[in-house]
Amino acid sequence: MYILLFVLVAGLLIKFAMTTFLNDERIHFSFDERRYFSDEKAIAKIMRLKLVNIERVFFFVMTAVFITGALIFFTGSITLGIWLLIGVIILQLVLNIVTDFKLYTAFHDKSNLAMTVIWAGLIIGLIILTNTYIL
Repeated sequence: MYILLFVLVAGLLIKFAMTTFLNDERIHFSFDERRYFSDEKAIAKIMRLKLVNIERVFFFVMTAVFITGALIFFTGSITLGIWLLIGVIILQLVLNIVTDFKLYTAFHDKSNLAMTVIWAGLIIGLIILTNTYIL
């Protein structure tokens, strides 16, 4: 079952890389920027936020944590390897928090603020569930 988790998280990282580096239509992974395409001022605001740079840093950190977790898992420390795998998912949720908060500061859209709270709740739930099932 744990192997399936590693495959699913690897798929998440592959999708992240495809969206960020290889897709001509979308340049952001953490949100759908296409909803802002109708307004040139909105596009300029998004570009000034430099979310692409933040996403790329998160991608490289997530990939490093994933590889480290896989190496540790397959060399015998199953618990630490799973925690690093969960760490990759938590990093994805933290990226979503950062992105939604930056979008909220730029556009003052309350839905982005609500999503920030939801992402934080998911992180807390993920930690609780992981502690429940692993420890």
